[in-house]
Amino acid sequence: MPKLTTKTLSTTSHGNGLVILESDGHFIYPGLAQTIFDDAVFGPRILKRLQRLFVDHPDGLSESGHDWYFGYLVCAYTQTHFGIKKLLNYPSVTKDLFSLCLTKLSE
Repeated sequence: MPKLTTKTLSTTSHGNGLVILESDGHFIYPGLAQTIFDDAVFGPRILKRLQRLFVDHPDGLSESGHDWYFGYLVCAYTQTHFGIKKLLNYPSVTKDLFSLCLTKLSE
């Protein structure tokens, strides 16, 4: 069974923290994708990006492209809210965002 450890980074601007779990040397960020998706500024940007991607890719999107689709928004969010310029293992968050978008579309 993988060993999980928890680290917390606090932000200077909002006072809440970013929960970071480490599992087998990989960082994961539980709840971060949902937080970004629900954000008043970044959520609409994600949905706007998704709509644009459907126009640009009428044959459909590939799950393997989630880093490219949403990576810059994840990095912008963590830099803005937590002062983190390069989020380690950000693809774990972009994959979750992709799944959230697919769920939103199916509703």
